[in-house]
Amino acid sequence: MSLYRYKKFCLLFVVFFSIMGKNALLQAQKEEIPQTTRILFVLDASGSMNTDWDGSTRMEIARQILSELIDSVAQLPYTEVGLRVYGHQFYPNQKNCQDTKLEVPIKAKTHNQIRQKLYEITAKGTTPIAYSLEQATKDFAADTRNTRNIIILITDGIEACNGDPCAISRGLQEKNIFLRPFVVGMGIELKYLEAFACMGRFLNAQNGRQFKNALSEVMQQTLGKTTVSVELLDDKGQLREKDVNVAFFNASTGRNAYNIVHFRDKAGKTDLLKIDPVPTYDIIVYTTPPVVKKGVEIIGGRHNAIKIAAPQGIIQINQKGATDYSREHAAIIRQKGKSETLLVQKVNEPERLLVGKYEVEVLTRPRLVFKEVEIAQGKTTKIDIPSPGMLTILNKLAGFASIYVLKSDGSEEWLCNLQENNITQMTLALQPGRYKFVYRAAEAADSSFSKTVVFDITSGGNFNINVFKL
Repeated sequence: MSLYRYKKFCLLFVVFFSIMGKNALLQAQKEEIPQTTRILFVLDASGSMNTDWDGSTRMEIARQILSELIDSVAQLPYTEVGLRVYGHQFYPNQKNCQDTKLEVPIKAKTHNQIRQKLYEITAKGTTPIAYSLEQATKDFAADTRNTRNIIILITDGIEACNGDPCAISRGLQEKNIFLRPFVVGMGIELKYLEAFACMGRFLNAQNGRQFKNALSEVMQQTLGKTTVSVELLDDKGQLREKDVNVAFFNASTGRNAYNIVHFRDKAGKTDLLKIDPVPTYDIIVYTTPPVVKKGVEIIGGRHNAIKIAAPQGIIQINQKGATDYSREHAAIIRQKGKSETLLVQKVNEPERLLVGKYEVEVLTRPRLVFKEVEIAQGKTTKIDIPSPGMLTILNKLAGFASIYVLKSDGSEEWLCNLQENNITQMTLALQPGRYKFVYRAAEAADSSFSKTVVFDITSGGNFNINVFKL
């Protein structure tokens, strides 16, 4: 291969993999709902399911409605369904707290198997909900790439085997085994509602019609086409804010689910996001300070507009000669009434802040503090700092020195100590004002040899102190 062809080949190689690398990065940043949904129905077949309910028994109604639902789900692409049952293998007097079985493995096109199994099952035993959830971890395939795992628990009673379904559910969600479960109750007493709400999203039906509607709602939430827009509002409730980082966190597990940089087009419209509607989310808008919206429920099968007030303004601290401080210095920003540092902002560089009042401490020498800085919507608040002057200290003797600020009321305030060494020349940038320099040579016999100089610093001015001549 000639040198020319070799160089051309190398160039094409680099360009090709640069493009591929960029596409891979963009693909990695594009987070979407996994394509395949695995649904596991966990059905209560304990003895109480034989109770009369709405003209039939709870078991008969569950069979009929679940069979109809399974037939409709079977027509959907990228959907796999399985059935686990508990309380159907042993009688109540045996109180078998491991009475649970995967009757139909999770696969595509299992509707005929599930429907047949539903009519073979006899309700008779106890209610090991926690153990059944724990065993359900084995029902989902280990490969979770491009899939999401959903559990739909159908029950008419609470845990009867001293297990803790809430703890089990939380633990398995945190391990990413499945998303927040759906719990569909069949006539559960009101006093037990809290025991189920902690497990997942709970819906309680009081009759067959409500039970059918609840299951339809769950399927819509799980499989319906869902879109979300995050609408960032100004202080008047208008859509003006944009270009802010926004994160969705699973409220049950605390895990990050989605990250976006908020967008609005030229017409002012926000784009539509594909967000999984099954979990509940805590949303953080990374303004300064961040805005947090907790417990956001997304309704499946429809568009959801999530409105979050995040009004912002701009703060800019201006100072000519800021680089006289050896390097351009910064300011500490705190929310009014709070001690925590919110932001360290460089002088002469603008920053966005949430609308409100702040305390600004500029790290000049001496520090300048502004206690009531108000940031208004869409406006720039400017703080102008006077230019510093320079203090030059000529020193041929090792010693100890301090500088004090002399205030207009006659009081003084310590500013800084200077290094104890043989510095031949030191230059300090100081804000305009009156100062006092106090020095004692290291070799002096006692403190009476301390020397004092009072001097003034003006913007752009210079004052010299020759320590050897004091």
